[in-house]
Amino acid sequence: MKIGEGYIKEHPAGADEIDYPSSFAGGYGFRIKLLDNKDNDVRAVFGFQHISVHPYTVHVNEVKHQAVLDDWQASLLVSKKIKSFTPYMGVKFSRVDYIHWINENRKRDMSDLTKTLGLVTGFDIPFFMESWLNIEAQFLDGKAGSFAIMYSF
Repeated sequence: MKIGEGYIKEHPAGADEIDYPSSFAGGYGFRIKLLDNKDNDVRAVFGFQHISVHPYTVHVNEVKHQAVLDDWQASLLVSKKIKSFTPYMGVKFSRVDYIHWINENRKRDMSDLTKTLGLVTGFDIPFFMESWLNIEAQFLDGKAGSFAIMYSF
């Protein structure tokens, strides 16, 4: 579970930019280990997560604007431990929904369905008890990278 704060910046065509003030953002998800072959140090994991941002309502020229951003992701990753280095690779599906209201009129914009499938690759390197370095890159549906220091408790 994730709980935090988020904001949305909208760029409507032919209108001024709308900055929604930060407010509640949260998410949930799960992972299921599909394969754990200890003899060959090969693992496969399926994951799902949903993150949602609900900023405060704004009024622009006496017109009420509300917005919600929903991010849906599912992934299938396979890893192979090689000594203390664990590279992984897989595919992910992601879709973003932007729901907005102008006064009481609701509209939902969804991400381009032709750009929802992507590739993920990365690796983990342990460096202290229950701690490791993770570096990951994502391709096709977008270009993203991450660097994290993880601790399991």
